[in-house]
Amino acid sequence: MIEFILEQAPNAHIWLRFNSSPPKRWIEIHSHEMLTNAYGKQYAEPSLASDSYDLQLGVFVEKFVSYCERQLWANRVIGYLVYPLGEGTTQLTCEGFLFDQSPAMQKGFRKFLSERYRSDAALQKAWSRPDITLASAELPNDIRYRKSGEVRPELMAGLGQEVAGMSHRMHWPEPSEMVPERDYCLAMREFTERNFRTLLRAVKRAAPKKLAGLDAFKQSMLGWPLMARWSGDYAAYNGSMHAVSGAFQLADLLDMPELDVVATPHCYLHRGMGFPYEGEGIGDSVVLRNKMMFMEEDQRTYCLPSQGELWNKLNPGPEVPAGLWRNFATSITRGYNTYPMDVVGPSFFSSEEIQDVLRERRRVQEETLDWKRAEVPSVVMVLDDSSVLDEDLTIGYQTLAVIRQWQYGLPRCGVPYRIHLLEDLDHKNFPKCHKVFLFPNLFRLTPERIESLRKTVLRDGNIAIFGPATGITDGTRLRADLASELLGIPLELRKQESPRLVTIDRFDHPITAALPQRIDFGDSYAYGPLLVPLPDPAVQRLGGIQWPSAHDGAGLVIREFGRGAAGNGTPGPREASDYAIIFSAAVPLPAPLLREVARYSGTHIYSESDDLIFADGCTLGIHSVRPGKRTFRLPHPATVRDVITNRMVSEGANSITLDLKAPDTRLLHLENLLALIEKTQTGL
Repeated sequence: MIEFILEQAPNAHIWLRFNSSPPKRWIEIHSHEMLTNAYGKQYAEPSLASDSYDLQLGVFVEKFVSYCERQLWANRVIGYLVYPLGEGTTQLTCEGFLFDQSPAMQKGFRKFLSERYRSDAALQKAWSRPDITLASAELPNDIRYRKSGEVRPELMAGLGQEVAGMSHRMHWPEPSEMVPERDYCLAMREFTERNFRTLLRAVKRAAPKKLAGLDAFKQSMLGWPLMARWSGDYAAYNGSMHAVSGAFQLADLLDMPELDVVATPHCYLHRGMGFPYEGEGIGDSVVLRNKMMFMEEDQRTYCLPSQGELWNKLNPGPEVPAGLWRNFATSITRGYNTYPMDVVGPSFFSSEEIQDVLRERRRVQEETLDWKRAEVPSVVMVLDDSSVLDEDLTIGYQTLAVIRQWQYGLPRCGVPYRIHLLEDLDHKNFPKCHKVFLFPNLFRLTPERIESLRKTVLRDGNIAIFGPATGITDGTRLRADLASELLGIPLELRKQESPRLVTIDRFDHPITAALPQRIDFGDSYAYGPLLVPLPDPAVQRLGGIQWPSAHDGAGLVIREFGRGAAGNGTPGPREASDYAIIFSAAVPLPAPLLREVARYSGTHIYSESDDLIFADGCTLGIHSVRPGKRTFRLPHPATVRDVITNRMVSEGANSITLDLKAPDTRLLHLENLLALIEKTQTGL
């Protein structure tokens, strides 16, 4: 393949991609090392607990890369990308199961427990099992685990009886209910780290000056309904892939010096018109660390009729440029490297219509290499990827709070958005310009986390939006007092569950007064326990919710501290004690609400419409599915050029008006904007 490529394009540079699956003969010899589900099925992928697999995998990768480095074409190779079959999760979880039952995992799990607890007595206390020992502890099992969480009729109310308690496991269980399962997840986290380090270090031993990358780090896919989406059975395939694959607490692994590249496809859940081009990998966290985010643009199109109506394919006509330029605009404004995936014929890119767009994209991409970039104020969704440990290992809440939030709410709010890990807030490279932070899954609060939030977010006129279960646990028990302390909003813990549907019904606050109409948001999915806001004179209700027993309550509230949000109209600079907090009992938050929150924070609003906005300091991208004229405001006067048509749009403008098609994508260069931003920031 390489020789063929270089014959066609002698100046080409090459990435070499390979997987980490063992050969058939190895599988036959090491059957006890293979992933095994609760029904005894063995997979053609090894358990990550297998010591022999880890050892021989490192040998294989080093020999493979060494071979490539000895070839005449080695100087054309940029780097090596490893694509494990589970792409950062396990093949077991990709088929809807949770716990590996292989002998290798049983051995590895007991070793982990011995190192964690040191004594039988400590294990017995943690597991509340006086009969268990370090030598006899069994792996959690899918069948037993699911059964233990089912409805128990003996606890249900009978005629003339009171309910004795919740008759099934709640979404946020008491931590004591989940100790063996959580220990399994923590063991998997160690095995996952070992696997990543083995792969990357082997590449670097053989080619220390070449780049090394993985297909992994899919934290923006928390709540990933992979098998549910394929099968249509959300009840059976509702397991949390990240938790039981050890794919959490990954910020430290993103900092590995051996890791240069994260490569993932863009999310397949929506690739059609009107939706964002979001990667499965958490690209903003990758770029923050000055590493390369590769976005596989396996954009489905009409070129392969065998695909039918799957994958939100691009149809002939305006969808082709609108979709391909949307993907490109996202990438250059967020620092990603996008590339069409599988371009050989037959492919999704084999028509001349599509090739024409790709040629133009190359022209623009070469031009953008000389652009001077800066981050711009955006709505930042902050993910705690360790939050999966505090749940019941189902995906219902995270699907709503994370995936649906960036699919539907964030991209349409008229402001650029970013997705970052919680640990990024303390990173030296984290931008200081952002004013709105959305925390959908900060379930666990500790003194260290509270201190970090006060240092990085709760200050300078920022607005922090916290989701329904914020601070519901400290890791040892469910509680409400820590969240009440952090938020300054009194909350009550109720061991009940409920669907969450909030109605914005108070319009005496600037955020809600600007809304064109009443808004209802949330979902019929029921989860609990509940954190219920209590009345307080310092807290203003923006929206209501119906709690169990048909009790009316506050579902959306705000409290300001000091001078409050930077855009609230109160004069004076904002300092460490000035900020605002919003608590929402439902997710995901709708785009119009996010837009008004951003406005109240002092964040620049580019658009009042639901068009998708992509921006950095010198670029503005717009993606629309509705035709008509619309006006877009610029943060500063700028000379605006349409780089797709290479035509001037406006000179020295504060706003521009565009006549959009349906669908349509525009990519604009704001040529004078960066200098003005720098001058404003330095006070010159």
